[in-house]
This record gives sequence, C-alpha cells and structure tokens, in this order.
Amino acid sequence: MALVYATEADLSAAPWSITPLPANVGRLLAYASRLVRKATRSAVYDTDTTGAPTGTTVVAGFRDAVCAQVAAWSAAGITDPAAEAASTSGGVVTNKSLGPRAVGYAGAEAAAAERARITRGLTDEAAGYIDDLNLPSAPWVIG
Repeated sequence: MALVYATEADLSAAPWSITPLPANVGRLLAYASRLVRKATRSAVYDTDTTGAPTGTTVVAGFRDAVCAQVAAWSAAGITDPAAEAASTSGGVVTNKSLGPRAVGYAGAEAAAAERARITRGLTDEAAGYIDDLNLPSAPWVIG
C-alpha cells in the first residue's frame, strides 16, 4: 500500500479550507504523496516499519506539502494530474481569428507551461515545505 501523507480532514481544515473536496480527493492525495516521496527519495529521516515518517516536524512538512499540491491542483481546475501529465495534446491556442476579427490570448503559453509543470512535479509552495525541513541527504556510494 502506498504511503499517503495527508487526509481529507487536513484539506478541509485551515489553512487549506478546501470545500467541497474534489470527488477524487483520495486519488489526488495519493498522487501528491507520490510526488513528495519522489522529492525526498534521498532524504534521511526516521520512519516506522511502513516507511512513513515518525518525526512530528517531518510528518507536518510532508502533510503540508501534499495539501499545498492538492490545493494548487484544485485552484487550477486539475482534476486528474496523472492523466493530464500523460496527455500529449500540449497545443495551446494563443490566437483565434474569425474573418477580419482576431483575438490574442496573452500569456496562454506560459499558463499552459505552468499547468503542465505542476501536474508533473511539486509546486513551488509544496517544494518549499519540503525545503524548510532541511532534511539531510543519504550519501552516494560509488564503487
């Protein structure tokens, strides 16, 4: 069973206060937790027998990172980050014309790039919670 570092109750509580919760909140929490594990794969911290962190500061940091990630997805209208990250559609409409009239969408490419970035990795806020923990990294052994 995959580790999940936050709960629906965490998302409902301040400072996140997400209501109503997305219908697939469990999947979002699991996917965000996977991104946190990926970001901390070489970090050293105390765990229980399942691999879950045991230190209160680390537990809180992981929880906050997951909640920040899910909150960002919710705010961006991303309901399935795994599917969106796997999407190959990537095209962004920056201009539209109909006869002699034309409309340009300022910043559309940048917005699409940011949306793609937060479906594949942690948002800056979520990564900040991990960075704030100052977790040491495991040494690399070559040889």
